[in-house]
Amino acid sequence: MTTPQMTPEQQEELQRFNQLVQELEIIRVNLQQFELEKRDIASALKETKELDPSEVIYRSAGRLLFQTNVEDVNKHLKEQQEKVEVRLSSLTNREKKLVSSVKELQEKLIGKK
Repeated sequence: MTTPQMTPEQQEELQRFNQLVQELEIIRVNLQQFELEKRDIASALKETKELDPSEVIYRSAGRLLFQTNVEDVNKHLKEQQEKVEVRLSSLTNREKKLVSSVKELQEKLIGKK
């Protein structure tokens, strides 16, 4: 029994499908990472709410710790939180578009068999 040969167009579509699936997997991993970061930031903000605003605390930057105050840390955390939210929104939109493209191409490939 012989298998039907794929046309060059079908091969290109299959290759495009595989690329979209890989890109979708990468985006989903990134979404998970940003969700974790979002939770970490929320946890840190919760912890700093319980502190006296004049209290001295330390913030890490790489391998270093910097002495700072609660107000500055909260400001930094809120900025980070906004950046993460924007990135999550962007990635979620991209994920939706990719899922749609993958489904569309999958239907097209299945229909041509």
